[in-house]
This record gives sequence, structure tokens and C-alpha cells, in this order.
Amino acid sequence: MSKVKSPPIEGAPVVMVTGTKYNYNDLRHGLARMTVKRCVKDHELPCVVVDASPDPRIAKGLGQLGATVVCVKPEEGGIPKQRQIGARCVLDQGGNKIITSEPEKTGMPDFAEEISRMLGDGDSQDDNSGDGHSVVIIGRTERSKESMPPFQRRTEELAGWVLERTLGLPPDALAGPRGYSRQGIQHLLRYPSDRPGMNNWIYMYDNPLAARANGERVGAIEVDLIYPESQVEQETDNPTFDRKRYEQFALQLDYLLRRPEVKQPAYDLRNMVLGRLALMSEQPTDKEIKEFFNTLEAEARGFGYKNNKDTQYLSL
Repeated sequence: MSKVKSPPIEGAPVVMVTGTKYNYNDLRHGLARMTVKRCVKDHELPCVVVDASPDPRIAKGLGQLGATVVCVKPEEGGIPKQRQIGARCVLDQGGNKIITSEPEKTGMPDFAEEISRMLGDGDSQDDNSGDGHSVVIIGRTERSKESMPPFQRRTEELAGWVLERTLGLPPDALAGPRGYSRQGIQHLLRYPSDRPGMNNWIYMYDNPLAARANGERVGAIEVDLIYPESQVEQETDNPTFDRKRYEQFALQLDYLLRRPEVKQPAYDLRNMVLGRLALMSEQPTDKEIKEFFNTLEAEARGFGYKNNKDTQYLSL
């Protein structure tokens, strides 16, 4: 296979940044390859991939598809660490704006131009200039949510509702992708990913909260991102992925609801969620995980929570 030429980073309207850490036959490896193809070939946008996979064939293959690949050791991986490395690569090569996204989100390149416009010219050192947003939270349309694995949708909608009311974040803040201007990238780079317990999803919330606290503009957009059927099939009714969703929920909310930015009117809601998390065992069973979300949804309704499946509880 001949190598596809990588689009230049300097002067690009925006650069896609992602991280991979897969086995060669992993379903997500195939989806990552598709994302790179769509980015480079269909949209002529540069794509930086920070690869921590144990198999060197993955990095080689992504590079042949036109990605700029930065390789790190598997033990040096981690969601924020890999995005930080990718962001530094973009800045070092003259880039101004990035979109960070999970590699399996194959449709994300379709929305890069619109997100780039929200970020303005990307190089403003003072986002109060009105030029653009410092950080953009890239959420999902209703059609996009309907294509999600059902358990993921249910847990993320509940968590998003809680974070909207307690911290004022956009309702779909749990969607992973983010857009960053050059100024916004500084918040990504300063995030303490080397600190114990921080090399995880928390950076996705820390960055917009830090930008907002600094007086910068934080934007939100909903995009029609359809989840690949192969991914949905693999994750639906799969206890391994259900546990992953619980662990994400517990880790993120246990940390975020203790932040000083929590608004006083939401203290009762915060205390209810933290109280329920405190009652969970360190290694809950599959049944306990489902009971947890059933109970939490029921109690959240007392605070005004509604979702698209109000009458359907998770089967135990």
C-alpha cells in the first residue's frame, strides 16, 4: 500500500486530534482507520493520531492512510495524555485549532468546518475579543442519540442533566469531542494528567470550566453524529460495557460534584447523587449497577428529571 500524503498542519482550518490504544483485530481499530480516511481523503484535513497500541502495525497503517502519527509506549497512554501530546504536535507545526475526538466517531470530520468557524481565527490570546470560542463542547442531536447503545444513552443523559443543573455545563457535556482554539489548547495542556486519578475523562469538563472561569467564551453545538452499527451491536446488552458506563459515571460525578463551582440551589441534588454513589460497593455486581441507575433516575425525577424512557426501567 502506497502512503497517502498528509495534509499540512500549518494553515489548516482545523486539525483532528485523537488517540488509539488497540489490539490489531479490535473493532475500534477498523473504525479508527475509517475516521482517518474520511478526514484526510474526503475533507483534506490533517489528522494527528497519538498511538499507544502494543502492535506497531497499527501506527504504521494509520500513517499510510495519511495521519500524522506520534507513537508512545502503552503505559504512557491515557485519554488526556494522548490528546495533550497531539495538541503540542499541532502547535509545534503551526496549527491554531483542533478538534479532539474518539477515533471510532467516523462522522466527526463532516462537522469540522462548522466547528472551526465557532473557534474563530484560533489564535486570539484574549477570547473576550469576541473572535471565537475558546472551547466548544460538541454534543449530539436527538437523531444521533437514538443511534447510541441504549445503556450508554441512558446513563449519559442522566449524568448530563445533573451536570447542567449543578455546574451549568451544556446538557450533553458527556459527549467526548471538544473543539479548542489556540487559547483553549492552553487549558488542555495545563490539565494535570500526571496526577494520580486524573489521567481520564475528567479533562473534558475541567477544560471548559477553566476557560469559563478565565472569562473566555465556551460554546456548544449539536451534531448529527451517527454511531456505527457494528459498535452499537458490540456494546448493547454487554455487561463489560455496562460496567464501563457505570465507572465513567461514578468517577466523573464523584469528582465534579465536589467542585466549588457547584451552584447553591443544586446542593440537594448534588448530595443525593453523592449519597447514592457512596452506598455502592467498590466492585458492584451487574444487578447492583442496574439497580443503582433505576434508583437514581427515580430520585432525580423528584428534582424534575425527565428522559425519553421515563416508564421503562432497566431490567434486572
